[in-house]
Amino acid sequence: MNIISPELFLLSLFVLNILLILVDASLGYHLAPRLLLLSGQDDPELRESSVRSVRGMLTLLVALYMFLNCLGYFRGNSILVLIVTAMIVFDLGGQFYLRRRSGRGGEHS
Repeated sequence: MNIISPELFLLSLFVLNILLILVDASLGYHLAPRLLLLSGQDDPELRESSVRSVRGMLTLLVALYMFLNCLGYFRGNSILVLIVTAMIVFDLGGQFYLRRRSGRGGEHS
């Protein structure tokens, strides 16, 4: 029975996090306008401004995830890389939940 080496485990998590960050960013980019449409804003300029703001915050969040992922990997800190993985998975789970809710027309369950 072969046990995976810590270096290979850390590299695998690092690469997995990069892929998850890209998926998270693309989902957030496309989900932001849909969620803001459900907020009931009638002013198109305000809605467009809100979408730009949310997408700007998404850019900062992706940069933070990437920074922490690289920091953990290049310092050999597997705990930090695991924390980043958990944060990304939690974020993706929230986005999938919101996407499912927005797909039902915002009805409350």
